[in-house]
Amino acid sequence: KTGGAARLWLQHGGFAAVWLLAVLLCCPVPSSISFSRTALDLQRPAAERTLRLRGGVMWVGGGRQFNRSHDPTAGPETVEDTFTPLLDRLDRADRIKYLYKKHGPKYRTNEVISLEEESKYLIRAQKMLRSLSLSVDLEAAGNFQKYVVGELDFEQHRFGVMYGRVDEGGHVFCDAIYEPPQEGNDDVYKLLPDPQAQTVELVAACLGLRRVGIVFTARSRKCILSSEDMEQACALQLELEQQHGFDFARSTCAAVITRNDTTGSIIFEAYEVSDLAMDMYRRNLFKKPSHSNRAYSRTTESVLVERKDTTKVDNDFFINTVPIKTHTSPLFENRQTPFPVANRPTQEQNALEVKHLLKCHEDLPFPLQLRDFHLLVFLGTILDPISDIPALCAAVVEGSEPKAGHRELIECFAAQANKS
Repeated sequence: KTGGAARLWLQHGGFAAVWLLAVLLCCPVPSSISFSRTALDLQRPAAERTLRLRGGVMWVGGGRQFNRSHDPTAGPETVEDTFTPLLDRLDRADRIKYLYKKHGPKYRTNEVISLEEESKYLIRAQKMLRSLSLSVDLEAAGNFQKYVVGELDFEQHRFGVMYGRVDEGGHVFCDAIYEPPQEGNDDVYKLLPDPQAQTVELVAACLGLRRVGIVFTARSRKCILSSEDMEQACALQLELEQQHGFDFARSTCAAVITRNDTTGSIIFEAYEVSDLAMDMYRRNLFKKPSHSNRAYSRTTESVLVERKDTTKVDNDFFINTVPIKTHTSPLFENRQTPFPVANRPTQEQNALEVKHLLKCHEDLPFPLQLRDFHLLVFLGTILDPISDIPALCAAVVEGSEPKAGHRELIECFAAQANKS
């Protein structure tokens, strides 16, 4: 029967099909027509041929590429429901707790087994960017980079906190970088207790600035954010979230400065932590890193990576690339010389440096002479934080003359450099 059906097909429709196939094979294809995707891409303008990142990240320091989209029209997703999967997982976990409470901890059914599997975290890259871009003040970035590259020569990892603004569109602007007390070597940085932390926050708030992220340096390595970097980024976002809410904290970024050993070029990249990573961090599912420079994080319970159970997750799954730009801060522009940065072993903050900065900007009105974030933080350790600092910062922002006594007190302090 099968052979007869084949013969019947050839008699009625096979010859037509064979004839059509022969025509297609024999006829030449015009040179203007191309079935190759590569040829079609080459006909596009250069801007449209540029490969763009979607849900993953790319390590520009010579390492691997992860989850990169080759669609020339692809761009970062603007809308993605990142909370529904987390809420569904939480509902299944609550259902398991209810069954155990009702029937006992040894209760095992197909429903419980299925719920346990479905309640595990499914690790996947996030497509949506909470921070649409990070723009860093040229002077702040240059000062931090010059110290790391010029004086330290990347022999020590360095850490800083970025202060700035976030506009309504989700674009982040870093206007100043504060470096807390720390120790570092060529492998890792270690933060120390900061007695000036409250003063820094006060000065920043009075200037209309807030913490917008962290920045750190690293020698060329195979990972982007190490386990220690992940912990610092998550800790900052959680702290801001607890103090001000999710909408305030969601735009925090982590910037990394490294050097390509092959070309010697300095690389400045920005990233953000995904909502999945933050949910896991809130629930203490990340183990304390035993080695701070690892490219992965250990979890306290089993999670699913590519549908496989594991407790070891590559940090690339938890971060997204944020476009980075530069700008000139409207508050700290036109500076002839910067004030020394706190907590640098090779730089000292004292009356002589205050006098030098005022002398370099003596052609400006006095409130504009004080437009230096590190200077104001230093003055915050001298002046009263309640009565003096808010009024002085308000005068600096508005460009108006400080309250009576503030100018005299600062100039008197600077004059002490002549006596020492």
